[in-house]
Amino acid sequence: MTKKDINETAFLNSLFMDFTSGNELELFLKSLDEIWSEDLYSRLSDAGLIRHVISKVWNKEQHRISMVFEYDSKDGYQRCQAIIDEEFGVAIKEKLKKFVFKIHNNRGVVVSEFVRSNF
Repeated sequence: MTKKDINETAFLNSLFMDFTSGNELELFLKSLDEIWSEDLYSRLSDAGLIRHVISKVWNKEQHRISMVFEYDSKDGYQRCQAIIDEEFGVAIKEKLKKFVFKIHNNRGVVVSEFVRSNF
């Protein structure tokens, strides 16, 4: 395990999206390319996004998606957040109206991590 220096740390945003049913969740997953387009990823990458991971949580009795965003810096996070706010506030808002979900958002900085040596 490695402790991270605050000056080199990555900024993370981790969120859960809870859906009312498995069908709602599956419909959302089928719409990912429409919501997270190559153009959007390109702009976010230029602004500081390092990685975006979407996972289907397989806990029983839950219909949940987990998303993790990793940014190169605090400034990168802020630039990306402005893009996401604009996109999801206007352009993508209409596309998301067909889904019923609740978001739980968590933001933080990496303070310790383990990476397998031959990764």
